[in-house]
Amino acid sequence: MKTCSYIIPAVETIDSLRDRLHQAFSSVNETVETETLEAFDTFDWRLYHKGWQLIRQAGQWTLSTLATDQPMARVDVNPAKPCRFHQDFPPSDLAERLKPVLEMRALVPLMTVRQERLRVDLCNDDEKTVVRLRIDTLTLVHSPHVVCRLWLEPIRGYKAEARTALAIVTDLVLAEATKPALVALAEASGMSPGAYSSKVNVSLSPEMPAADALRRIMENLVAVMHSNLAGVREDIDSEFLHDLRVSVRRARSLLGQVRGVLPEATSGQLQQQLKTIGTITGPVRDLDVYLLKEAAYVDRVPGFLQDGIKRLFQNLARQRRTARNRLRKAMDTPAFAAALAALDAFVAAEPVAETAPIGPIASAAIWKRYRRVVKRGRRITDASAPERLHELRITCKKLRYLLEFFASLYPAGTIKELVRQLKQLQENLGDFNDLSVQQEFLRQHLDTIRPASPQAVMLAAATGGLITRLAMDQEGVRARFLEVFAAFDAPANRERFKSLFAV
Repeated sequence: MKTCSYIIPAVETIDSLRDRLHQAFSSVNETVETETLEAFDTFDWRLYHKGWQLIRQAGQWTLSTLATDQPMARVDVNPAKPCRFHQDFPPSDLAERLKPVLEMRALVPLMTVRQERLRVDLCNDDEKTVVRLRIDTLTLVHSPHVVCRLWLEPIRGYKAEARTALAIVTDLVLAEATKPALVALAEASGMSPGAYSSKVNVSLSPEMPAADALRRIMENLVAVMHSNLAGVREDIDSEFLHDLRVSVRRARSLLGQVRGVLPEATSGQLQQQLKTIGTITGPVRDLDVYLLKEAAYVDRVPGFLQDGIKRLFQNLARQRRTARNRLRKAMDTPAFAAALAALDAFVAAEPVAETAPIGPIASAAIWKRYRRVVKRGRRITDASAPERLHELRITCKKLRYLLEFFASLYPAGTIKELVRQLKQLQENLGDFNDLSVQQEFLRQHLDTIRPASPQAVMLAAATGGLITRLAMDQEGVRARFLEVFAAFDAPANRERFKSLFAV
């Protein structure tokens, strides 16, 4: 037998279980521990999706497996020290495990739980432990929600005793637990672990009226926008603003690429409201992009110039604080409220007229955008101007959005492969564009530096050195473009697009 976990439906059942165990075994040794736990995860449930849970007990943080509650790593931290990002933890195995999972996301408290842990050792006549039980009673603080779990651990060499204990457990109609205790408690309190996703997740059918399909996609995108508003206001981490802006861009792309379905006046009004949100949120996100690259930038210059790069990022952080204050004020304006209200009204309303089915319309839009990607990509040579690659990047992004919007209309495996191939091309073009934008930003910043002090001279030298390094990186990305595009434009990929979307 292996260790099993069972649901205890009511606290009163624990007393019945203990009575039965005392009758069946010669000796029953019990110990009780009571403690307060705080559970943490990111807003998008990264630890949950990884199968992990992160618990803080006073000054100790424990990372454990969600299914079995087995500790993986621990670290002691001053209780007064906030740990929001992986870099806030002291160097440790726990910090190293969190780093690639959390990335730039902040930890947020999910719930505070009072845990009573009853350990029960069942013994034979020789006072040898033959079966171990653990009963966890988890109570959500300031809430009536309670979850009880029983763990039954057989001891090697005592199968008969384990079967006796198991018979008692099953006779009390205890069912095997299908989910971890903390997950069950979270769900009981109204949370939906793992539910949030910034990705487009809409189920459509080919015969669905196109106007209804567009409304459903917009409903998904607007819901993501609303989900991230509080995190943007509180400035919890940079991904709240990122997810908000991506949803805005997707919505604008949907309205711009699938024309003739909505009335022009409706589409135009929505585009204007989306533009308002994009304009208000743009400056902070632009600075976030640079600030997230601080470590990479520092590594790209010689050691004697790194202090200058750090000063550059100190300046950027000050600029972000100013931009952040402006964003917060802008989010409280009537214009921002009106933009959200218009989007909410659109997704809440029923389509006013029947339209053609979405299937042929979606295929035509995707096929048109795919052919434009191929046409523009084939024209690019080693001598082409950088602007041609930027245009292709935008065209690829629009194609990617269409594939995401209408993925449910086509075979999942084929769509996944098409997106994979397109993503590789996008990454190459995105890297090229990012390096272009970064160099231009740094050149503009360099123009503002007046070398009136040794610190300013160092800042100017570091900025110039970084521009040189980024230019070298960009040349390498550009050199790989033709190979990456050739893989996307391969006969097998062309056939996939043609078989699904050609009209």
